[in-house]
Amino acid sequence: MVEREREPYILTISDPNCAVGLQSTWGLGNQLFLFPGKKGNLIADDRAPAQTPYQEIQEVKWDTDMHNDIPRKLVNESHNIFMLLQTQAAEASGSALHPHLVKASKQYRAVLKACSMGMVHLTESTTDDALRGHFEDQVQISEMTEMIWSLCEIFFIDVPAGGLVITQLIEWLRWHFTDGEKMAVEILREEKPEDNLSYWDTIYRLVLQGQLEAVRHLLSTHSGRGRSEFQSIEELLRKMPVYSKLFRGHSISEFDMKWRHWWDECKMRLEQGEFATNKNLEIIARILCGEEEVFTDLRDLCETWYHMLVSKMLYQNPTVKAADLHYYVQGCLDEYRVSSRLGELDGILLSTIEFDIHQVIKDSSAVLSNWWFVAHLTDLLQHCGQLETHRLEFGSNLREYLLLEYASSLMSHKSLWQVGIDYLDHCTEFGRKYIEHYIEHIPLETEKKALKVLGVCDRRNMAEQAKSICKVMGRRCMQHGRLGSALSWFLRSKDVAFATLIAEKFLFEYSENGSFSNLDLIDNLGSTMLLSKRLTFLGKYREFHKLYGDKDHHAAGSLLLSLLTARLAPRDFWITLLTDCIPLLEADKMIFSSMQTYELMHCLEELTKETLLLSASQNKAKTPDSQDRTKAFTELEKEKIDLLRLALTRNLSRAIVTEGTIKTL
Repeated sequence: MVEREREPYILTISDPNCAVGLQSTWGLGNQLFLFPGKKGNLIADDRAPAQTPYQEIQEVKWDTDMHNDIPRKLVNESHNIFMLLQTQAAEASGSALHPHLVKASKQYRAVLKACSMGMVHLTESTTDDALRGHFEDQVQISEMTEMIWSLCEIFFIDVPAGGLVITQLIEWLRWHFTDGEKMAVEILREEKPEDNLSYWDTIYRLVLQGQLEAVRHLLSTHSGRGRSEFQSIEELLRKMPVYSKLFRGHSISEFDMKWRHWWDECKMRLEQGEFATNKNLEIIARILCGEEEVFTDLRDLCETWYHMLVSKMLYQNPTVKAADLHYYVQGCLDEYRVSSRLGELDGILLSTIEFDIHQVIKDSSAVLSNWWFVAHLTDLLQHCGQLETHRLEFGSNLREYLLLEYASSLMSHKSLWQVGIDYLDHCTEFGRKYIEHYIEHIPLETEKKALKVLGVCDRRNMAEQAKSICKVMGRRCMQHGRLGSALSWFLRSKDVAFATLIAEKFLFEYSENGSFSNLDLIDNLGSTMLLSKRLTFLGKYREFHKLYGDKDHHAAGSLLLSLLTARLAPRDFWITLLTDCIPLLEADKMIFSSMQTYELMHCLEELTKETLLLSASQNKAKTPDSQDRTKAFTELEKEKIDLLRLALTRNLSRAIVTEGTIKTL
């Protein structure tokens, strides 16, 4: 794998207003807003020269690699794995948890591999050179991440019994060095594979990776396969002991004894010159014998120092333990290092082999383009007991710090913020504080998103944040004239002032139009109408209309009277309520008793006096035009009052006669 140097990102701002200075403010997650101005001068200074009315705001984001379509699949699928693992970790521990940790690690690698393959497809399908270069970089980063993860899995998560790692390391090579297998497939398609110029190099590559079955298959296609030297090398390849096959029922010492016996046989046949007539077979035999010189000769086929390290251990010391592997590293490094400085990937893999997990995490954080890898790996290692739980300088442990950073990188995305919230839930020290902070800054573009954010608050008992969201959405609905939606939001936030204001707007609307809008909402206020007096009156007044519409005139009249006598109705709405009494007073069947009629008369007289006093005080300070309007309004009210008095008088006389008749009977 060839590492590319990443170019630094340079932001160019063409706004000429920025020449005098540049200010910034934090956005959501890894987001920054830049705009013209000097420090401490957020508001335009009168003494400053006039500026253009429009100033461009520059949005800067970073760690956004996960925001693209394919990496987003990685985010969502790994989120499911993470959440399941947290549940399992809460229910099990120790040896019971270990199988779940291994399974989670393999699942993480599987989704990472799928992401890498998706990027490869995009690279091959695009015709844009710049875009292709971007995808190639992403593929390289994905492959590097997968290589580091799989090695960490061998050393820290799925640690084999007895610490023998050679079988897992051989599998690791096969996963990440695939040229040999690809070349073998191409060669086997030819009529005479041995004539291919890469025939023997392909065989050497496969031998170095321990793929002896594939080597035997290639050798079986050679025209000289019947000769003694071919038969001899084929026998050695077939008889080579592999620890994984002998694991059950055999000890390490038994395997070592069998392997030594086989190795002695390889060396004896080589020394006896069985392969002297065929230099290519002799090279294979030298590899099987683990000769130092042959690895140097085949250095280009190994490609990297860590490939050579695993190949050497396979044929020199297959029972090497993970803790001892670093003793054999230096000779392999010397074969490849052209300078004293290791590459980024080399340094991380070397730290892994040296069991320096903190250095692995530190270097990976600096090298990789996002926090996905270090956050999930550290979480796994924490559950495995491979990380110390000491706190960092700012009061959190390493796992939580990295989860916080990863979650923060997701918060500025329009949909991934919900995934980020779930990660923050599992940060015991600062997770809730981060959620509270981000909730207050998430843009609420639609009611659907606002409901999602509100659901986040409700599930976490964040009452203040939920109240703030409802207020913001309620005010927005008010600005757009959507009173019903506004009232719904204010009811959820239990905002008395704004709920009262909306109720008054509904009443004013009724006064103007003679009907209510949003009847479904008003009809289903339920206990929420008790939030304010105005809201209670609105609900009860609507109930009066329903009773009247259902021809339950007695109940409607009683309710209307109670609204007046309990002083629940606003004073400027009394004339409307009293006017509503006229049809009930004129009904064929008597609705109001004499006592109720007296109460209505008392309310009417009280309203009349207040109206006259208010009109007199207003006329003193008004212009002639406004006085005319007030006079016209007063005459209209006087007409209503006269009708009311007539209706009340007639109902009173009828009630007295009726009640007297009843008493006589």
